[in-house]
Amino acid sequence: LVPSPGRITQGEIYFKPKADGAQPIDLLRLKEEQKRLFRGGQISMIFQEPMSSLNPVYTIGFQLVEAILQHQNIPKREARHEAIARLQEVRLIPSDEELKREYELENPDRAAATDRAISQYLNQYKQEMLKRYPHELSGGQLQRVMIAMAIACNPEILIADEPSTALDVTVQAAILDLLRELRDQRGMSMIFITHDLGVIAEIADSVAVMYQGKIVESGDVWQIFSHPQHPYTKGLLACRPRLEKQLTYLPTVADFMEEVKTDEGKIEIREKSPTITQEKGVKIQRKNPAISDASAAPLLAVKNLRVGFPISNVFGKTKRYLMAVNDVSFEVHTGETLGLVGESGCGKSTLARTLLRLIEPMGGKVTFANKDIRS
Repeated sequence: LVPSPGRITQGEIYFKPKADGAQPIDLLRLKEEQKRLFRGGQISMIFQEPMSSLNPVYTIGFQLVEAILQHQNIPKREARHEAIARLQEVRLIPSDEELKREYELENPDRAAATDRAISQYLNQYKQEMLKRYPHELSGGQLQRVMIAMAIACNPEILIADEPSTALDVTVQAAILDLLRELRDQRGMSMIFITHDLGVIAEIADSVAVMYQGKIVESGDVWQIFSHPQHPYTKGLLACRPRLEKQLTYLPTVADFMEEVKTDEGKIEIREKSPTITQEKGVKIQRKNPAISDASAAPLLAVKNLRVGFPISNVFGKTKRYLMAVNDVSFEVHTGETLGLVGESGCGKSTLARTLLRLIEPMGGKVTFANKDIRS
């Protein structure tokens, strides 16, 4: 997948399939058609940013089914069932048992519910998820779609390129748990690419540390974290902020190593021992001098904003609304920075899009520079 003008100039990539008697294969010597048999099928990948990896004009169901049909010789109807099964495996769609319990909660008179009615409810819920477009899902949900697509063809190796970078810490933990569970259940190998040392310590068995295109140190995960040998590895570990220490400044790798040109003209990495003093307290600037008089009218005022997405019943009519933004109010003054914090899927991005009028709200008032932008 290396784009032109990049090219592989030397080396080998040997892959040994699990099939009995299979011999190691140098993937670089294969023709393009032969490579496609392995790429996505036996060696799969989760790319770094799910929103840029999924096509915005196609539903997630279309894209997931397309990936399955590319590597499995099965009918399209069966591929859709396979897509739903994978979305349930990554827990984007609840299990059938959970959906049945949800149906019973929504229909208290469940004694009158027939098996056919329950079956219709389950099928409708699953098909509705397949009909969604990427922009209708949160970052954590999109990452689950990418994982479902990656495991749909039962790969032997899964390459995960920064799969949790765009996620908040709670969703990140759920995605890491999911990847561990899939790895163990499927007996699947995994290459986990990340700059987050905490994630590596939590999920990896062994570690390879790269610097400027080269692996400078490798070994067991606990060996690397407990007794790093290379200056770059030591610098990476030393740069991690620690709660028990408050420093005058946040150190970087350059504080712990330097590149020196030897007499032979080679670049040599040498270790440094920086002196980083410790402060007793943290200085927080409570007031931004750029903020105008707080008693003045706010630049942006949001009052009781409500945004909901319709949920249809079996007959296609709107049954209820899923409230993404529910009675939100706040003000922003000139020169002020407002921090909006919350877990993935809590409504932050929907709120931002609503302020830009990319989404029409159900109710509430938005005033910008004393003008109602909803009118």
